[in-house]
Amino acid sequence: MAIKHGKYGKFLGCSAYPECKNIQPLEKPKDTEIPCPECGKGTFLEKKSRRGKIFYSCSQYPKCKKALWNMPIDKPCPQCGAPFVTEKRTKRRGTEHVCASEACNWKEQVEPPEGS
Repeated sequence: MAIKHGKYGKFLGCSAYPECKNIQPLEKPKDTEIPCPECGKGTFLEKKSRRGKIFYSCSQYPKCKKALWNMPIDKPCPQCGAPFVTEKRTKRRGTEHVCASEACNWKEQVEPPEGS
């Protein structure tokens, strides 16, 4: 195995390519252990995008394409009963818990913004 560089960053690739096509990520994705509501089989994994931004996607990808930009938290939504909420961090509003369901608009302030 050798460290190689591709369009998604560095990865481990077989040094005998093209006879051997085995590849492995350099950093394994961190498991949040929060079940995916869309497929019911996978859990959300913390991954990095091509540009280095952290996102959370289902471990059953490519079968399940559910993905989130905000960190999922194992706490049901008190308003609509969604299985989990997400933690959203912004400079303007600080840290808040937001319902993961698009139909629900529940929000809870956790930390005020810095400098207020």
